[in-house]
Amino acid sequence: MRDLIRWMGGLFRPRSVRLPPLVWLLLLAVMGWLALRQPVAGPMRGVSVLVLTPTPGAPMPAATPTPIGSGGTLAFTMRHNGNSDIYLLSQRDGALLRLTYDPADDRDPAWSPDGRWLAFASHRAHNWDLYMMDMTSGALLRLTRAPAFEAGPSWSPDGKWLAYESYVDGNLEIHILSVEGGRDYRLTYDPAPDFAPAWSPDGRHIAFTSLRDGNKEIYLVSLDGGDLVNLTRTPEQDEDHPAWSPDGAYLAYASGRSAEETLRILPFDREASTSGQLRPIFFGMGGDPAWSPDGKALAFVVRQGPTLATNHLIAASTKGWAMAQEGFESTDWLEDPAWTARTLSPEMASQLRARMQQEEPPLYTELDLGPDEEGHVRLVGLPGVNGGENREQLSDRVNDSFNALRRRVEEETGWDYLGTLGDSWRSMNHTPRPGQGRISWHVCGRAIDVDQAFLRKGLIELVREDIGGVTYWRVFIKAKVQDGSMGEPMRDLPWDLSARSEGGMAAAYGGKLKKAVPAGYYVDFTRLAADYGWERRNALPNWRTSWFDVEWWHFQKTEGMSWYDCMLEMYDTDVISDAYGDLPWWTHRPEWEAEQLP
Repeated sequence: MRDLIRWMGGLFRPRSVRLPPLVWLLLLAVMGWLALRQPVAGPMRGVSVLVLTPTPGAPMPAATPTPIGSGGTLAFTMRHNGNSDIYLLSQRDGALLRLTYDPADDRDPAWSPDGRWLAFASHRAHNWDLYMMDMTSGALLRLTRAPAFEAGPSWSPDGKWLAYESYVDGNLEIHILSVEGGRDYRLTYDPAPDFAPAWSPDGRHIAFTSLRDGNKEIYLVSLDGGDLVNLTRTPEQDEDHPAWSPDGAYLAYASGRSAEETLRILPFDREASTSGQLRPIFFGMGGDPAWSPDGKALAFVVRQGPTLATNHLIAASTKGWAMAQEGFESTDWLEDPAWTARTLSPEMASQLRARMQQEEPPLYTELDLGPDEEGHVRLVGLPGVNGGENREQLSDRVNDSFNALRRRVEEETGWDYLGTLGDSWRSMNHTPRPGQGRISWHVCGRAIDVDQAFLRKGLIELVREDIGGVTYWRVFIKAKVQDGSMGEPMRDLPWDLSARSEGGMAAAYGGKLKKAVPAGYYVDFTRLAADYGWERRNALPNWRTSWFDVEWWHFQKTEGMSWYDCMLEMYDTDVISDAYGDLPWWTHRPEWEAEQLP
């Protein structure tokens, strides 16, 4: 192993590293705090800001150029209309172009050093592989063909190698692949997951994320001799998504859980890294950092809202004072920005622009059966759910999206996960669960409780996400087929709700983190549900002591309505008043506001 690393290290020439003055670092920290703690609501120092909210199934509009970071092109992943694809945002003229159109997911874009090639991960061959696209002609090359999961590419500075993450022996590890000859070398061997590699500009180091210490930390491996260093050393905090500045003087990364990440910049010095003397500086709120080609700016993603429903792609200067611009905003999930100095050829840009004018078919169609005899929205039976045609019902406004989601989940996981529900529609006089009231989206036919049996059988893992002091759950379903064709490996430690029975701190905290990431391939059900408009419900305040308040199983489709407006779709006002009396004020506002109340 050390001989391999020493050989790899010999391919590259070292580069000296210079650290800036301390005063500059202090100014950078303050600049980042000011720039990113403040919402970008309008023009800032002559920088125009355009807010875009795409409509599912419709062509994507254009964005404004970003005069930060010497222009070039930003590639990033966006999940639009139920599919993840790679998009390009020109920093010269503001053109937003969709690059990939395969029905399978494409993600993790990485520019070659000269900008001619874009490497990325794709599921288009029914398992996750690495691909490379010629950005002058659009020609596509497939680099890997193993059935195992392979993703997260990062280029060597000479453009001849890719570091990437591969699922080997039930665990994520870092590999190195020759893009010319197909030679492949395994770099890490730890039983904990290693992923998200980032190759240093001097060619002699690879930074990556590892869970080998029980939490996510940024590690550095030297290609000279295989020395391994934990750069972050924060046992109570997660770090992820390392990204090198173009001169190799800094390493940016995200700190904190995915729901509430902040950005840190670590001045890099090889000697200081081995002695633990490196100290990161705070840059601002956000995650998924990517440096501009000139090293004067960072692109990153900020997610807002109780379900992280609003995503902002932002560029912020590391040299100016409070210089930041929102380049793109979407209700679609954004991630993995990558920045190159190169611009698209006029021919390729023209082809992509023409293709974007073609309207995309919708993910599903919500059919309207018309009102019932009293002029209200109908309740419609769910075919085959819980063993019957009408045993479970939903509002006519959301039943077709549920049926489409059910089919999609079975395709993705191999299980008819939504064929059995714990609950759907409830009458206004239903008996609520202990400690809960009768104000529920179930009553207006817009909520489901999924079957909890999958959790008891070990086929579900729950990842806890605390957003603004409120707990939410991300639900992962273990794929029925474990050959790499369904799902992908997990990267987060799940929450063990059953640990509350152990007593002690686990009982007080409502459980605890599991000791290891479970092996196998999983599908993010929460992400799929969101594709079809079904939102997860937050845990209620007493969830640590009351199982009924955990609510990981509850999903609802509000479409921005208040609970009271939802009730008016199905009931007259006097019927609602007779059943509920004087309603609290928050029932007339969108439900997510009510969920923040104690």
